[in-house]
Amino acid sequence: MSVSRINLSKKEIFRIQDQDFLQSKIEIGKKIEELMGAVEQRLEATIKNYSWPEGVLTKSGKLSKGENYRGLPYYMLDFPRRFSQQGVFTFRTMFWWGNFFSATLHLSGKYLESRREALLSNLEPLRSSQAYVCVHETPWEYHYGSDNYKSVKQLNSQELTHLISTKPFVKISHCWSLEQYGEIPKLVSSVFHQMLDLTINQS
Repeated sequence: MSVSRINLSKKEIFRIQDQDFLQSKIEIGKKIEELMGAVEQRLEATIKNYSWPEGVLTKSGKLSKGENYRGLPYYMLDFPRRFSQQGVFTFRTMFWWGNFFSATLHLSGKYLESRREALLSNLEPLRSSQAYVCVHETPWEYHYGSDNYKSVKQLNSQELTHLISTKPFVKISHCWSLEQYGEIPKLVSSVFHQMLDLTINQS
């Protein structure tokens, strides 16, 4: 491509001259990592109250970050976590730049099959929560568009039962505004309790 055909808008020129923004972004990133560390500490204090599949607690939390989930930076903490050929059992806390914080319980394979009955027996507590369930065909999307997540309040009992009974994976998720950053460790810990309780047969 000829350089003569490359035109920067006034906004783009301003951005490439703006050193303060990039320096601020680096500092914000460090604080988000500290926040995720605080989330992991809160979750660690909770895990002893539940029984866990073999291998789920053999590793500490994994913090991943990137610059391009749908064009924007993100941070993801997986704890507890287990990714194997037999399935997935992970609790993922996410910060998505410009959008939200979220916490998601992701189950598939043997980790889902051993809990599917409990999930189905706990539909009423699930429907009374502020949770979302994944309706997408892939488990690797995290936006809250209607093609990916639906609020449990948008689904009747039959629809929710069908999703949990038939999908090869189940993702139950909560989200919060970026302004709530100071409350995130407490909020994530609270829904961690709630979502794990859904996987225990209460009868």
